[in-house]
Amino acid sequence: MIIRDKFARSSGLLALCGLLAACQGGTDALPCGLGFVTGLKLTQSDRAFYTTISINGQNAAMFLDTGSTFNLLTRSAASRLRLAPAYHAEHYLEGIGGNLEMAAGRSREVRLGDAHGKDLTFATVADSAVPGDADGILGMDFLYDYDMDLDFWDGRLGLYKTIKSCATPVTAMTGQLYSVPLLDPSHALEKHVESLDTVFDVTMNGKVFKAIVDTGATRTLIFRDSARRAGLRDAAILARDSIHGAGERPVAGDIRISAPMSIGDLTVTGMPIVVADQTHPVDTDILLGFDFVTRVHLWISHSSHTLIMQYPPMPTPVRSE
Repeated sequence: MIIRDKFARSSGLLALCGLLAACQGGTDALPCGLGFVTGLKLTQSDRAFYTTISINGQNAAMFLDTGSTFNLLTRSAASRLRLAPAYHAEHYLEGIGGNLEMAAGRSREVRLGDAHGKDLTFATVADSAVPGDADGILGMDFLYDYDMDLDFWDGRLGLYKTIKSCATPVTAMTGQLYSVPLLDPSHALEKHVESLDTVFDVTMNGKVFKAIVDTGATRTLIFRDSARRAGLRDAAILARDSIHGAGERPVAGDIRISAPMSIGDLTVTGMPIVVADQTHPVDTDILLGFDFVTRVHLWISHSSHTLIMQYPPMPTPVRSE
């Protein structure tokens, strides 16, 4: 799922606990320090990932979605968790299948393991807008403040903070790593909206596309106008699928095998990709979803504006429990 908000991002007070000294080149002569905040085991169901967080002292089952700008809660969960109304205005989320109307509530405290936030805004939506039996979606409004270890191959999430400024990428992963710079938020079509998306360039058939890591997308996806530019509209169809997102209506899609995809210095081949029968709802061409995030170990370094990739994937040496 990818959704774009029409209102300003909230802020949280974040706690840092524990220290880790590790980086791309090993533990000697580190360019900067890396602080371990929390690590969690994820639950996988129907090509999606879930975790449990505490909101106002009560547990909530959340769908982990790096393609969602905002945190979301169903209206029934917001009532149970006693969220204070944030404001009343007409807002919508834009994504696959159309737009989704929403209101907003504000929490007193949020805890994800040892990661804490206060006075965070949650968009409140109809119960049917959240997949499965989850109470809501944990999006980039909470996650953006951390460097993120997305080890979905091993079913784990790790959150880190840099101890001091990191001009060069730093990660707890070891071995052969690949990287691509994240684009500056100024790439966004709507310049007045702060972009929390982790957008980067992907090259396919000699053409450059904008992509994001979208853990809420059950399949890797390209929109039809971008697929034409990539030369994928004429590729053999493996199967047909229906894609669900923020809107009420599903979007038809053809599953194909993508052309070789260059992401920085990593080339991905043989990746199943859905050509969605929709023009891209935001300034993004490709959603790198379940097929990608379970194949490649990812580290999103917001501190250095870099996506670091490990393929083949291996567990992070410092365990996150």
